[in-house]
Amino acid sequence: MDKKIIIAVFLVFCAALIGLTSGRINSSMVVFIPLGLIGASLVFFSRGILIFLAILCLSSAGVPYAGIWKITLQLRWALLGIFCFHVFGDIFLGRTVRRIKLFDAAALVFISYAFMSMAYSPYPRLTLERSTTILLLYISVFWIIWKYAYHEGPEKVVSLILWVMWIIFIASYLAIFIGPYRPFLNGRFMGVFANPNGMGVVSALILPLSFWKFLDTGRKSALFLFLLILLSLLLCGARSSINATLFALGYFIYVRSKKNNPFAFFATISFILILIWIVETLAKEFFKAYIRLESLPVLSGRLEAWKAAVSLIMDKPLFGYGFGVEDKLFGLKKIMFRVHSGAYAHNSFLGMLLQLGLLGLIIFFVPLFVLLFKEVFSRGENKETPVLRYALRSSLIAGLICCMSESWIYSVGNTQVFPFWIMVMLLMFYRHSDKERTEASGA
Repeated sequence: MDKKIIIAVFLVFCAALIGLTSGRINSSMVVFIPLGLIGASLVFFSRGILIFLAILCLSSAGVPYAGIWKITLQLRWALLGIFCFHVFGDIFLGRTVRRIKLFDAAALVFISYAFMSMAYSPYPRLTLERSTTILLLYISVFWIIWKYAYHEGPEKVVSLILWVMWIIFIASYLAIFIGPYRPFLNGRFMGVFANPNGMGVVSALILPLSFWKFLDTGRKSALFLFLLILLSLLLCGARSSINATLFALGYFIYVRSKKNNPFAFFATISFILILIWIVETLAKEFFKAYIRLESLPVLSGRLEAWKAAVSLIMDKPLFGYGFGVEDKLFGLKKIMFRVHSGAYAHNSFLGMLLQLGLLGLIIFFVPLFVLLFKEVFSRGENKETPVLRYALRSSLIAGLICCMSESWIYSVGNTQVFPFWIMVMLLMFYRHSDKERTEASGA
């Protein structure tokens, strides 16, 4: 499998190199590159290679350089379409590995509601397109990748995600030395992403998984990836992502050390206390500049956007304005800002209220918080609980915290979305497996 991934990486690199050298990607090239990649992957007869390409494609959708987003725009539809054919084939041939569950019903209700919002959306075509991507995301993650996890194990799926992150973070650091683009914005590191906050959210989500990989394998390469991502998080200066990472890694270290080594927990707490003392004494001025203290009262303009979003929500509190139109509403309503820049509300909860109202917020977020609550306060914890499961919980915690400052969790075009929903699926997979084992032992 590793050799196949290396070949796939080489093919994708060649595609990106074509875009870089040509400077302009015409429509025929955009079509043939995805078809060529899919054809190459099918030659290997591996579903894993398709999953890897899908993660790489959707994780690169936010890369604004060298026409990469044009390639991924086409490749996204092609890969997700292939996944759909796989699912329909499995259903027709009776090769599915699970039945429809309660979370499937919740997902289908939300997706149906998103499609129905076309009826009152100011941009019905956009709502149709973005609702379709949500449907394809659900099919790909909760059926195709679920089946792959069933046969190969959740560890294999997470390894695919980390392979993709190797590419993205190495490319981000290479951009410092090569290429016409500089991966810094106002002194903040953004790598190959469009802004530093995107780098922050990705880092917060992936750090627990990379830490698990190092603990699981003990390899220096895994430690290097963890340190690389940690450095990216610190350099990007995304305050909300740093806070999310502290909570997520804090939880991961706590539950793992409680299970294996209590001393590690106390050592970590001591390190944090020493770090706080250093910040408050020796590095106080540097810390003020690092956290951009002057922008804290308005949260870099987010308070302004939130007030405008709440005003719009009050006009249509129950059903919202239509799925996928969050980035169009401020312009449509001709709302002007003094500090805030950007088209989004920079809050996933307010963003969902804007799009699908209170009803959509409940359908979308309640299952996620219920899953988190059941996982964190599970009574069935024992020494057999995989450490990866703790890391996945940590990533879920980080993702939900990041929702408070970024609009990202429902946008398939964001770099973070596909890996995040794979993590959610793997947590559901663990719960489903536990239930099956309990039923089997009871029988």
